Amino acid sequence: MMVKRAYYLYQNIISQLTGGSYDVPYKQKIFGAAEGNDIISQLLTADEPFMVSRFGSTELAIIYHYERFKYKKRIFWKADIIKDLQEGGGVFPPTEAILKEFSKLYLDCAGDVDLLGVWFKPGENVITNGFCKKARLTKLEGLEPYYFDNPWSRLLEDKRVLVIHPFEESIKYQYNNKRALLFPDRNILPPFVLSTIKATQSFAYNQTPFEDWFQALEFMYKQINEVDFDVAIIGAGAYGLPLASYIKRKGKKAIHLGGATQVLFGIKGRRWDERSEISALYNDNWKRPYPSEYPQSAEIVEEGCYW
Repeated sequence: MMVKRAYYLYQNIISQLTGGSYDVPYKQKIFGAAEGNDIISQLLTADEPFMVSRFGSTELAIIYHYERFKYKKRIFWKADIIKDLQEGGGVFPPTEAILKEFSKLYLDCAGDVDLLGVWFKPGENVITNGFCKKARLTKLEGLEPYYFDNPWSRLLEDKRVLVIHPFEESIKYQYNNKRALLFPDRNILPPFVLSTIKATQSFAYNQTPFEDWFQALEFMYKQINEVDFDVAIIGAGAYGLPLASYIKRKGKKAIHLGGATQVLFGIKGRRWDERSEISALYNDNWKRPYPSEYPQSAEIVEEGCYW
């Protein structure tokens, strides 16, 4: 009890001194983006299972808040954080029990990360230092293969690739009909055996058949168990990091790209319309998600950034 009390007092002191941001350096070296791309290539070439991942901003805000205040009798969750996690991350219902269990799960899964894409959000340094101790770090762009002359995705050729994403139909259409037309460098999206799982789309208050976020996650675990694959590529909101951890623990390879997954398959979104380095890749073969892939309130997710 005395140890916990001392730790909590220490957290409060540091929080006050740093304005609540824990402005401490990352303990691990942060590799450049090109080096990160090369590390993924090395991981794909090796036989061992691995997990490449990144933290979403809303998920990070929740687990950082939990880590700061977990030794208090009760955690007072900020309303704006809860709102963002529901709307952008799809975690439901936003009860204290769900938020605590979500945070515990995320922090446990973070220990499985082999390569983490970092983008210097508040608290990322603290969570990385405390829970991703075995991970190598790279700038976030290192996870996105279309930036490089030797994209890691070239090594997907002839492999069995599972893609977990809400835009399942768009991904299948683009891969089966437009694959060789999406990028000037065909190594970015080489020929492979594609399998897909439609990720539960529970953000933007979208209705699902599940009682809570954890039930939806368990359902996707079961779907993964039914697919034979070599590598998984994941973009699934707050589900992404735990799914990648589950896949690694099954002895497989997982690359959690997050929102950038749709870019790899030539699917436009408002976020990338405004980023010239990505929109410059657009051509007539790129498309928007199908109308059936829009949640009812898509505009509340970062102003409809994925659509």
